Amino acid sequence: MLRNRVPLYFVLAGGDQDEASLVTELISCLEAALEDKSAALAFPGLRQVFMLNNTSAIVRCAVRSDAIGMLLPPGWAGAREERMEGYIRDYLRVSWAPVVSRLGGKPGAMNALRRRHPLSAFHSAFQNACSMQTGWKVPSPVLRGDLRMAVSETVVPAYRRYLDSHPEVNVPAGRGAEELRRHLSELFEG
Repeated sequence: MLRNRVPLYFVLAGGDQDEASLVTELISCLEAALEDKSAALAFPGLRQVFMLNNTSAIVRCAVRSDAIGMLLPPGWAGAREERMEGYIRDYLRVSWAPVVSRLGGKPGAMNALRRRHPLSAFHSAFQNACSMQTGWKVPSPVLRGDLRMAVSETVVPAYRRYLDSHPEVNVPAGRGAEELRRHLSELFEG
């Protein structure tokens, strides 16, 4: 729509309710098509990052365009902002909650399924998640920073709590909380 601003402006110049509902419906169809496309994404969290990126782009373009922005109903952008917050929550739930859950075991106990120490299981899951997600792209610097911060605020405090409650655990070099934070700051560069 934005590539054809001049024709769009003439078509919608009247600004009556029919044109406004047409624009809203077109954007809704685009959002539905994106939801359908995201269903094919197999990696945990990638669907949410895809929808977050695309919803953010739609909001940014619509708000910046006078021709489209004036036709959107009140609260339209706010509803998309809430939706984006939901994508971030869902992303954290499916991508990082399983990683953090590895810290739930006792240091002396082995994970029955994996026969691994909880800290080893955590570091393995952490490295897997980081290596996969470092290749994911979040083009908006603001959104990328927000997403990194959300991940960091989920993972690093849980890791610190685990280490604080188990002082007998020796943390290998390069695997402290600040090193985790540094790794997380590299996510979403594409």
